[in-house]
Amino acid sequence: MKFCKKMVGTFIAGAVLSTGVVQAFATNTLEQAKNIALGYVPAESIILQAKEDYDKYEIKLYNQKDKTYYEVDVNKITQKAISFESESQYNLGSTKVTLNEEAVKNIVLKEIPQAQFTKIELDFDNGLQEYEVSFYTTDALGKYKINPQNGMILEREIKFVDNIMIPQTPTVQNPVLTPVIQTPVVQTPVVQTPTVQTPAQSAIISVEQAKQIASSQAPNASIHKIKLENEDGRLIYEGEMKEGYMEYEFEIDAQTGSLLEWDVDIDD
Repeated sequence: MKFCKKMVGTFIAGAVLSTGVVQAFATNTLEQAKNIALGYVPAESIILQAKEDYDKYEIKLYNQKDKTYYEVDVNKITQKAISFESESQYNLGSTKVTLNEEAVKNIVLKEIPQAQFTKIELDFDNGLQEYEVSFYTTDALGKYKINPQNGMILEREIKFVDNIMIPQTPTVQNPVLTPVIQTPVVQTPVVQTPTVQTPAQSAIISVEQAKQIASSQAPNASIHKIKLENEDGRLIYEGEMKEGYMEYEFEIDAQTGSLLEWDVDIDD
């Protein structure tokens, strides 16, 4: 499959890109981001939407042949993909299970030969079964959902991360992946004040700094909730804000201060 070749090539190229020359911010354009996104998807995919966010470009695509929607997010400054997602138009599990775990591994390995698995398990979604698979490579964390009867990849979610700490103890059944910081944090409790003492405190921004970043997006909104979470080894501030009938939800990278997600809703 052309898609498999592209995926493998992209992962291998990641190590080269990470050491490449970073272009000046002003020269990076939405058109460049589109071209980068097209390199991650099957041939003949079309761009449905391309937009500029706080610190990235979001490119949404669709491929008629495999009936799958794709999204590639590209960092504005580095012009590298920071995430890759897909969702099949026929995103349904099955009542029958004909594939074992080894077969499911091989499906992932055809696309990502470097994958090291941390979880493969059957789960139910709307009464149907599907395999949930988690894995990592030297520069990415991935999650797949796979139909247990026909092997169709229902969803992909890949986050590109620099300097992943590879688990050193092979006896650990489900190792937690963390970026290289002073002390790896597996689970971080809700942070109430910026004075909470954690081993990795010096490596992350404070709660107050995270609040300032969020407030810069909606200066008149009040923050109702903010907490520090560990998502697959990445420390993220998650929070909610309100302004009248407007509700905002945000995610901020606790190490870089980058705004990762910003959702706006109207409270009826």
